[in-house]
Amino acid sequence: MSSPEQDPRAADLPEGGEVIAHIPDEEAALRAFAKRLSEVPEGEPISNEIIQEGLTAMVRLYSVKFQLGERWEPFSEGGMVPATAAMIMCTTMLKAVNVEVFELGMWQSWSGA
Repeated sequence: MSSPEQDPRAADLPEGGEVIAHIPDEEAALRAFAKRLSEVPEGEPISNEIIQEGLTAMVRLYSVKFQLGERWEPFSEGGMVPATAAMIMCTTMLKAVNVEVFELGMWQSWSGA
């Protein structure tokens, strides 16, 4: 992906700092993921790499939109996600970026997220 250009909305960040991703780049990554996913033959398992590619693009895109003030639920209204599934995902994501639950709690209290 290209290096992110300064997002014109960066000055509007409520918590300050830099925009964490470039929306057009993340949208392109999500489209590339969708293309790769559509090329998996019916009945064949989806590779871990494809799942990782999609998850990375979706998390980055959702997060930058959230950071820029777009606050909407991460799951579709009819898409029930069990609490255990959300906790598994949160736990593995925090471990992947070396963040403790305590640090998450501190960030939430400081950022108002």
